[in-house]
Amino acid sequence: MNGALNEWRLAVAEQLRERGLNVVTAMESARTARWREAVVAVSLSGVACAAGGFQDYLGVWTDPESGKERELYGREAELTLALDVFAPRDGGEGVCQRAAETVAECLVCRGAAGVATLEIRAGRVEFLETEGLYRQEISCRCRAWLAARMDDEAGAFVDFEVKGRLK
Repeated sequence: MNGALNEWRLAVAEQLRERGLNVVTAMESARTARWREAVVAVSLSGVACAAGGFQDYLGVWTDPESGKERELYGREAELTLALDVFAPRDGGEGVCQRAAETVAECLVCRGAAGVATLEIRAGRVEFLETEGLYRQEISCRCRAWLAARMDDEAGAFVDFEVKGRLK
């Protein structure tokens, strides 16, 4: 994954790291043995878009550096994050639950990297026998705008961004 959605997902991962959590953006079972504490794997599990404006036209944006105006296009989107919390066998179920609670609290109180959180759902903690890990699944639905600026000279969309309503 690359582009604006990947940048947003990486920003969410960094936000959770700032709360003291171990965070990865891809969890490979071969690497799980090295974790002695809980770890959160962050991925994008869903994107649903709605029309932004007429033909997705949102208005005009003025570049603060050049003062040049560019057309802004976009769509309202509902983005869903999948956050899998893993904890080692010797850490127990409680370690997994505490990390999941930290994730949920951070996303509810601060949003997901500036994007408003609509809903968080947490599953039950389960033990994955083959991996030797506890896991708790969390899903986080967010409302954002996927926006792009039109480069008049190239006639193409540039500067794709995920924009939220939180600052």
